[in-house]
Amino acid sequence: MNKVESEALVLDDNKKSSLINKILDLFEKVGNKLPDSVTIFVILCFLILLIAYFCNKFAITAIHPITKESIIVNNLLSKENLKQILMEMITVFQTYPPLGVVLVAMIGIGVADKSGLLENLLNIIMVKVPKGTIYYAVVVMGLIFTGIGDAGFVVLPPLAALIFLKLNKNPIVGILLAYAGAAIGFCSGLFVSLNDILITSFTIPAAQVLDATFTRSPAMTIFFNMSNACLQIFLITFITKKFIEPRFPFDKTLSKDESEEIGYLEKKGLKYAGYSLLIYFLFIFSLTIGKTSFLRDSTGSLVSVKSPFMGGLIIIMTLAFMIPGIVFGKTTKKIKNDKDIVKMVGQSLGEMGGYIFIVFVAAQFLNLFAKSNLGIVLAIKGAEKLSQTSLSGIPLIVMFVFLVGFINLFIGSASAKWAILSPIFIPMFMLLDYDPSLTQIAYRIGDSSTNMISPLFPYLPLILAVCKKYDKNFGIGTLVANMIPYAISTILGSISLLIIFIIFGFSLGI
Repeated sequence: MNKVESEALVLDDNKKSSLINKILDLFEKVGNKLPDSVTIFVILCFLILLIAYFCNKFAITAIHPITKESIIVNNLLSKENLKQILMEMITVFQTYPPLGVVLVAMIGIGVADKSGLLENLLNIIMVKVPKGTIYYAVVVMGLIFTGIGDAGFVVLPPLAALIFLKLNKNPIVGILLAYAGAAIGFCSGLFVSLNDILITSFTIPAAQVLDATFTRSPAMTIFFNMSNACLQIFLITFITKKFIEPRFPFDKTLSKDESEEIGYLEKKGLKYAGYSLLIYFLFIFSLTIGKTSFLRDSTGSLVSVKSPFMGGLIIIMTLAFMIPGIVFGKTTKKIKNDKDIVKMVGQSLGEMGGYIFIVFVAAQFLNLFAKSNLGIVLAIKGAEKLSQTSLSGIPLIVMFVFLVGFINLFIGSASAKWAILSPIFIPMFMLLDYDPSLTQIAYRIGDSSTNMISPLFPYLPLILAVCKKYDKNFGIGTLVANMIPYAISTILGSISLLIIFIIFGFSLGI
């Protein structure tokens, strides 16, 4: 290739990049012209009330695939429903699943941050770890954290922001990268995860409708999950470097003028903090030894949804941040007594005020949406339409993926959607000679890729709050616009990989 041809390719590439940026800028501009996130959720609450009223008036119903009962869209404007909504508002806020998880996790992270542990630890990491590998490392951590729970959305974005800040890069890039890596973990991973166990628990009963002897391991898609994880690590990193990072230049006002040199006390604090973390992990490990150990469930499982280990994972991770944070603070004299610890936690939780406000309104909207039955009716109607098409083979599987992706914009819970869709599509695809493992992974691809752009995803308010810490003007339009390249690339990448598995007859798992 001569110099002229090379320059022409670069120019063409820049034009394509410019066009994509213009499209994303348009999405961002339109999105940010919308009211504040809190106001948007308030508007959506009123829209749900009106839509549910008219759907009820015109008797829009659907037949539940399991119970065969007729599901109607509830009129939330009835006197009784309005009374119930009013009385439940505080309870709905208190029981919003991510709220407790986020606030508890921030207690541990807050101590580790305010004591100076994270900053000094990152100084060490930045010296020893090649900068080019940080992008890959963040995505890998997102996959790992999602595999063991929701920590990928709670713990990782703030840490990724600090890492990128230390690299003199915009911390928002780190947050978006972590968000994408955690979200894609729902259809990819490096080991059998809690999600595998949960989703399989719906797949098996749905398959037994046609074959009473059907049984599968939670590792039924592990080969695809691992292959997809490797693909997504490079794909998400490429999207970040090529399209996202150029949109967020580094703001020098965010950098600190402090010396990167770590003092004697800090080095000593890091050493003792490391020892304390090792002792803590050994203690946790001791509670998992033996089938009747403290952290296992009644069947001896450590990773079931009912095991104390999985149920208490956020508390375990919170202490994994808090204990080394206290040890580091005591060693460096930044923590002199218990009052200093309480003050650090208060400062950390005080920064979450905006998040708490958004959660209050978002929780009311999600409650109204669930109470109206609009999501269930939409899912069943969409499934019925797809089953009536003349599509077959790979086009049918691909269409199913996009249907799930669309439904995921309105129903955030993966298990809730699969509880509705699995009894329809598992038997339907079995009759077409497709194994339930294929249907399950197709579902998970659609579910994971659109989480990051769904306004109903439970952790979206948290990501907004973390981004606003570094850019007060960061709005929902900015978030969604910059997650679109991730959503498109991850779903197309996963579908392409699945097609390869189908064409060549590769096994999806064990």
